[in-house]
Amino acid sequence: MLLTRKQLHLNHFDYSDPSSVFFITICTNNKKPYFRNPDIVSSILSEIDFRANASREVAIFAYCIMPDHLHFLLKLRETYGKTLQNWVAAFKRYTAGDINEEFRIKPLWQKNFYEHIVRKDESLEKITEYIVNNPVRKGLVGDWRKYPYSKIDFTDF
Repeated sequence: MLLTRKQLHLNHFDYSDPSSVFFITICTNNKKPYFRNPDIVSSILSEIDFRANASREVAIFAYCIMPDHLHFLLKLRETYGKTLQNWVAAFKRYTAGDINEEFRIKPLWQKNFYEHIVRKDESLEKITEYIVNNPVRKGLVGDWRKYPYSKIDFTDF
């Protein structure tokens, strides 16, 4: 019996549309808690900052880095000109390379990622609350504002 991968993304959706907002989750390989190490998280944060602010590929409205996964609420910028899959692949490739070089972790990421296309009638506030309250639900902090690896920023919306 031939095993095939489950299709995670919609076949006929334009994943390069800069007006679309995406809620994505990227997990570490085998859900290993690599992001308990603040030096590894620092490398991830540096790449987030580079892609959002220096190269201006995406507008990131919220993120949360948990011990074994991360969440983003983002949209691609018009100037990026590629798909969400291209962006995630590049993000994973660069972070994996840097982290492998310094910490000898390979592979860092699980093969796919999960994406939810935010519909016009959905509340960005509810999705944002879900993202930043992840450490509260997991018992890491009592208030998301005390968690150092969560951020909300709607200035580019």
